[in-house]
Amino acid sequence: MSTSLSESIDPAMLSRIQALRLMDDDFMTIVFSGDNEATEFLLHILLSRDDLKVKSSMTQKEKRNLFGRSVRLDIVAEDTEGKTYNVEVQRADKGASPRRVRYNLAMLDSHTLKKNDDFSALPETYIIFITENDYVGQGKAFYEVGKSFIGTAAGDKPDLIFDDGCHIMYVNGEYRGNDAIGHLMHDFGCRNADDMHYDELAERVRFHKQQSKGVGSMCRIFEEYGNERAAEAKAEIQNEFVENLLRQNKLSAEEISAVAKVPLEQVRQISQKLTKPVC
Repeated sequence: MSTSLSESIDPAMLSRIQALRLMDDDFMTIVFSGDNEATEFLLHILLSRDDLKVKSSMTQKEKRNLFGRSVRLDIVAEDTEGKTYNVEVQRADKGASPRRVRYNLAMLDSHTLKKNDDFSALPETYIIFITENDYVGQGKAFYEVGKSFIGTAAGDKPDLIFDDGCHIMYVNGEYRGNDAIGHLMHDFGCRNADDMHYDELAERVRFHKQQSKGVGSMCRIFEEYGNERAAEAKAEIQNEFVENLLRQNKLSAEEISAVAKVPLEQVRQISQKLTKPVC
């Protein structure tokens, strides 16, 4: 690290950046942000394919449902065949629950079909969760989720496959086998780019940790994240306050808007969610 870099960046911020790994979702999304080649490289290893061509790649993509509940997806990519890929990094087991997978898929699907589109237009989708811990606990490099028509097995033939076009995979972040995924998971756990196996990833990590332009962008992004999350936290507190006032059923919507200092329309939306009439 250059002397000029250490002198120009706040030491606390610089220390925080240097401690990051690809297993930290904020850093991972920055490294892969809009980078089709890096995303393609990642998917080649995860799916054991070298014929996949990424057409578009977005990180920290937010999807919101009709009721206001949103989910921030780490990486969303599309290949040249129209298949969709969602790659998530989860350090906490609770963030990798099967119902979280179900929700991610629902949000992707709900934003795919246009009015009057047939359901057959839904793309083949891959949901890939990279978990810091061995979520399934069987010591394997990865786990694929299978769906079938139970009880349809005959002789030496397994149950018939339920082909809904969704492929779900859990990648074990603890796995360190001497193979492609083992090396990838090693690299996801590295803080120092010089210790990484794959130059394709090490180069991107060095840029964001050691070069002035990359580190500067990291600082700006972290500041933006901080401001955004502070705003989200404030909004959540305000919404809870409005919900409490609505449940008391003592004030009109206009009065609650004035007391909570939120727009009247926001009060009405929260009221509808609680299925309470607004005065």
